[in-house]
Amino acid sequence: MDDSINYKLKIDFLISDNNTTSFSSSITLKPKLKKCVGCNQRRKHFNGNNQVCEICYRATTIIQSGNKVIDDFIRYTLTNSSNIPIKMEFVSYDKFNDMKFISEGGFSKIYKATWIDGPISRWNNEKQRYCRSGKMTVALKELNNSKNINSNELNELKLFYNFALNQKSHNNGDVGLGYINKYFGITQNPVTLNFMIITKYYESGDLTNYITKDFSKVSWHDKLGKLHYIITGLKNIHEANIIHKDFHSGNIFIYYHEAITGDLGITKSAIESLNDDNEIYGVIPYVAPEVLEGQKYSKASDIYSFGMIMWELMTGRRPFWDKNHDAELIIEICDGLRPPIVTNAPEGYIELMQKCWHPDPNRRPTASDIFNIFWIFGKMRQYEYKNPTKIINSSLIGPIVTVNPGAIYKSRPLSTMIKSAESIKILRSQNIISKFVKRKFIDNLLEDDNSKDKAVKKVKVFENEINDIIN
Repeated sequence: MDDSINYKLKIDFLISDNNTTSFSSSITLKPKLKKCVGCNQRRKHFNGNNQVCEICYRATTIIQSGNKVIDDFIRYTLTNSSNIPIKMEFVSYDKFNDMKFISEGGFSKIYKATWIDGPISRWNNEKQRYCRSGKMTVALKELNNSKNINSNELNELKLFYNFALNQKSHNNGDVGLGYINKYFGITQNPVTLNFMIITKYYESGDLTNYITKDFSKVSWHDKLGKLHYIITGLKNIHEANIIHKDFHSGNIFIYYHEAITGDLGITKSAIESLNDDNEIYGVIPYVAPEVLEGQKYSKASDIYSFGMIMWELMTGRRPFWDKNHDAELIIEICDGLRPPIVTNAPEGYIELMQKCWHPDPNRRPTASDIFNIFWIFGKMRQYEYKNPTKIINSSLIGPIVTVNPGAIYKSRPLSTMIKSAESIKILRSQNIISKFVKRKFIDNLLEDDNSKDKAVKKVKVFENEINDIIN
């Protein structure tokens, strides 16, 4: 039977039981779905004569980058699922204007730009093209030395897409997805030929800027609210079996009363992280001691970082701002050094913070544990609104004006420094052992000398006694 007949087929039939009862019934059958030559899935086709489904046809309307790795990934995100609220795409560089340099990180440069027509919003059946949401301010993250980008360097986009697949019911509008910054796709700088990742831009900046801008006026009601959004985002990441690995205040962005976690650049899936022997990256004060000792990143490592963010919100300062971020600091952290405790926090806050940075990762709470605690803290927030905890005047809290050039708060490779710290610890241990052995040797010599002296003295006394008798 021709497939076109099956599109709207009604079968009338007569059912009888011993010819005593009869009635007619009508059943509408759904159209048969043919396998698409593009995605190899059974879907509704673009038209009766086309070999591709509607979803694959839509993907062909998006321009390509010319880079096979990128184009294959973009096509996959557009055709894999029609329900996901994120549509990745390659965007021509001329679709952006008002480009402005913002900052430079360990692996990229960040620009602010205006996306002239904005991201994909929906498909227009009548015009057979994607509609767009309109002008939008975005951040463009130019990846260093990415001219010949490979699959691994697309990890940031891949992980966000996989995260988005698990967050269909947690989409908080155009801001973020499950309180994670939205990624829209990628473009290419025509001068450097480096590729640039497109994300949402936040005018209020990051959490560090929020804390230091007007610390004395940021109430504990607001601080607890920000932490609730931060731990919600981290919980969502961990539930998707993803480890952030670079969790610090510079990667958390403020959008009105919300806090959005971003920069999944060195993020890994939990399974990948177990088998990953590559370079360790990060900002030393936020890196868990077990990682600084050579162990693999884990979800518990992210919790340690969250504890440092709690301390930062409490004091208005970045952890270890007064120390050089070098091998010596790594040794001190591994030996148990933590930032000083200031009793300027609501009840239960400091105890939770200290649990987060416990030296044993197995004794730290999970993101879900902390999320549940912050539900309890919700009552505390209400209390704080009516009876705010007073921000005390202390030399131990408040933003620091002076800049310590040795304190580096951008992600960078740490493996060489970690090995250096290990070597220093080994040498110091050897020196201690050497000094101990040397001291023991000297003590033994002194004991021998004392014994000889006593023997000589005894002989002399004995000789004197004999001489007395003779005389």
